[in-house]
Amino acid sequence: MTEKRPNILVLMADQQRLDTVGAYGLNDLIRTPHIDALAQRGVRFSQAFTPTAICSPARASFYTGLYPHHHGVTGNGLAIREGVRGFNHYLAEAGYQSGYAGKWHADEVRGPSDYGFIGRDFMGYAFPGAGLLPGLQFAPKPKTGNPYADYLAERGLGLPTVSHRYVGTNPGCSAQEMYALHEGPVESCIEYFVAEEAIRVMEQMAAQDEPFFLWANFWGPHTPCLVPEPYFSMYNPDDIPEHPSYCETFENKPRVQSIIERMWGLGDYGWRGFQEISARYFGHCTLIDDMVGRVVAALERLGQLDNTIIIYTADHGDCLGAHKLIEKGEFMYDEIYRIPLVVAHPDCQTPGAERDDLVYLHEVLPSMLTAAGLEAPTGLDGQSFLPAMLGQAWDNGRAEVFCIFNNHFTTANQRMVRTRTHQFTFNPSDIGELYDLVNDPYQLHNRYGDPAYDAVRLDLMERMEAHMTALGDPQLSWFQRMRHVY
Repeated sequence: MTEKRPNILVLMADQQRLDTVGAYGLNDLIRTPHIDALAQRGVRFSQAFTPTAICSPARASFYTGLYPHHHGVTGNGLAIREGVRGFNHYLAEAGYQSGYAGKWHADEVRGPSDYGFIGRDFMGYAFPGAGLLPGLQFAPKPKTGNPYADYLAERGLGLPTVSHRYVGTNPGCSAQEMYALHEGPVESCIEYFVAEEAIRVMEQMAAQDEPFFLWANFWGPHTPCLVPEPYFSMYNPDDIPEHPSYCETFENKPRVQSIIERMWGLGDYGWRGFQEISARYFGHCTLIDDMVGRVVAALERLGQLDNTIIIYTADHGDCLGAHKLIEKGEFMYDEIYRIPLVVAHPDCQTPGAERDDLVYLHEVLPSMLTAAGLEAPTGLDGQSFLPAMLGQAWDNGRAEVFCIFNNHFTTANQRMVRTRTHQFTFNPSDIGELYDLVNDPYQLHNRYGDPAYDAVRLDLMERMEAHMTALGDPQLSWFQRMRHVY
């Protein structure tokens, strides 16, 4: 048993699909030995969900333990509401230091240092290579300084060039690479920089007597997958089988899905295009895994491994060809809502186990407060699942999850209730969706309006209204007006 309050290390990927972590056994190709080793020391959660599948709202939810309409970041580019507290504010009450490394993108106005973190700020979407690396077209660069550029200069690594750009056929999206080759050494790539920053901040905090919380964020495998060799060529596109839902026709689906598919301009390439993209995405995942290994090795070198809870997760997933779509957006499919969540707690009683508890990304906050010896404050939108992390007998009594999506390319204001067997999605300006997850696990056939599913539909609508009422959801009034005629 640990003898003092544990350190907490959170390693978060951006837009990583559940089946690209080898420990889950869902992908015979992917290699993630370092994350798999964490799973062997702890537990992996197979039914963990993000409350919303979009970057800033999901990250702000993780940080605050709240749904987006409660913390204020309902879409990318917004700020956390004044007075809302986050991870480090609560942990400071137990004497914790808090550090940060990598992507922020949780608040457009205030950066990590404004919130009291030790670390360097990347404001805005802040892709570190944007406006810096020759050959890269992706434009959203850091708004205030670029510590990655400083890192390259300090290490004498120069400015690596970018080649082999892969984009869709729509001119409107041609500035965002699906992937590209980072021509420099591994030490000059963005994910290596994030690992170096995490280690630097961790060394600074480990030199003190107080326990620490470190939130380290990779930019990948979110597009553009900017990957150096050997990772760029690590996976053969020919080996990647067609996703079972790539046969999507968009028949009886909300029209916005086919619009988003056309927007990316990848349909002209067929599945072959997604094989090429997936191969680089897989390489990016293995690159991140190696950086996880470097951070964990540094933790061990500092003598802190046996007193640190290590969490590996992602803000949301990526369709990556599922339903002919890529990334996330106005579609509530498992590929973007179910997320990897691996927790290696030093006191885990069942190392290597898989848990199927229905849990949320934003419930990591109350869980870690409990682990730090604090009582989770009232007013959070979830509960601690620390007993499950410890491998103890535990049941949160949850029969479904409630997820939301407000806006990204369009204003969708979607709501979803998902049990273990069925899912209902409310699309306020389009048709509803109802999926039989037992007989149709890839959510191809919309059963909304099928009389055979009327009882299921009514049950899920009741559950949705209960969640919306309990959470003070601003969409509740519209749902109540529409539900009997929807």
